[in-house]
Amino acid sequence: MVRLNAWMLSQKYDIVKKNFRRFLTKNSTNSEAGKGEEIMKIQYEGFMREKIQQSPVTISPEASFFEAINLIHEKGIRHLPVVDKNNSLVGIVTDRDIREVAPSDATLLSIQELSHLLGKLKVSSFMTPKAKLITITPDTLIEEAVQLMHDNKIGCLPVVEGGKLYGIFTETDALDHLVDVFGSKEKGTRLTVALEDKPGMMHGVFEILKKHNVNVISMVSPSFTVEGKRIAAIRIRTEEYEPIVKDLEKAGYPVSSTGEWSPT
Repeated sequence: MVRLNAWMLSQKYDIVKKNFRRFLTKNSTNSEAGKGEEIMKIQYEGFMREKIQQSPVTISPEASFFEAINLIHEKGIRHLPVVDKNNSLVGIVTDRDIREVAPSDATLLSIQELSHLLGKLKVSSFMTPKAKLITITPDTLIEEAVQLMHDNKIGCLPVVEGGKLYGIFTETDALDHLVDVFGSKEKGTRLTVALEDKPGMMHGVFEILKKHNVNVISMVSPSFTVEGKRIAAIRIRTEEYEPIVKDLEKAGYPVSSTGEWSPT
């Protein structure tokens, strides 16, 4: 019996090993050197699904004004999605909605009267309804989401999938992404390089960085030009940047500024 069990385990191991090899073959590519090395495919495509924080704080449309304002203050948030019992998005409450419905200081009502009236006020009566919201899906590209917020001057985008609330993307999330893109949380040196606006210019820059065995933390190049040249902000993982700057300028890549950066 012991031998039989050992044989069965051996067979199962062989099956698992074969399936794993098949998975690697399916999800790998050969190296440029042609050595046939198997490389796992990176599953990242820049979608909201890969960055968004799921399960945000929500509220029911039947909740009261005081429940909404307490949640906003306690959680330190500015946008409160409103969902029904099936987690379907029906609207959103913002700090602006709260301010608009709150009584002014000039009101003649007593505190007791105000408390009574606001206590009867339901979220559904002062929220921004779903019909007026701009929403995105988890498969929206992050830069598309930021563009929507910029163009429409809005502070958040509910993320919806299959009619259900998946998450929410806010101004703070957009700024967090910008910080990440610039690599601002990594210690290093920022080089501002002026480049001719034509194909292949970055290749020469990266060849020089490769020569100095320096890793690139981030590289950002705005679409505008300055005196006909593109500006590239390159953050590199070194503080010994003087020889690199010398080689860049010698190769025809003027460095307009440098700056050491130590994140706090």
